[in-house]
Amino acid sequence: MRSRRRGDLVRILRKGHASSQREIVKALRAAGHDVTQATVSRDLRAIGATKVRAGDELVYRLPDDGRAAPASLAPRGVAEVLAEFALDVRPAAALVVVTTAPGHAAAVARAIDLAGVDDVVGTVAGDDTVFVATARADAARRVAGAWSKAFGWKG
Repeated sequence: MRSRRRGDLVRILRKGHASSQREIVKALRAAGHDVTQATVSRDLRAIGATKVRAGDELVYRLPDDGRAAPASLAPRGVAEVLAEFALDVRPAAALVVVTTAPGHAAAVARAIDLAGVDDVVGTVAGDDTVFVATARADAARRVAGAWSKAFGWKG
């Protein structure tokens, strides 16, 4: 439940218009989460979100730069991290398996988690492998295909 809520929180922040915790509570409730301001405050701290100036207002942003992620399945941040560290990407049932150089799986998993990719439910990282959970096998194939195509891997 918490990971789904935090995933929705990341998507809300990626849209770039959350200027108060009250707005975030309202958006999370609209997404089906029974949250309080205290829960939102803890979640913001846990994901490293901070308030920054955006034009004439202050808004909550993520530490990776806070700009809204493009609609593609290889958003900014994920694309850079995959290009630098990933060796292979392939679907496996409802998972996407990302193989990395030793010691780099955590960085790849974090970039994927922070990106808020719609089809991604969450990640589990080992030393050189990331399991990217999706809700269905077709979503895993779609994500793996998009990432593989973007970087010329077999997928």
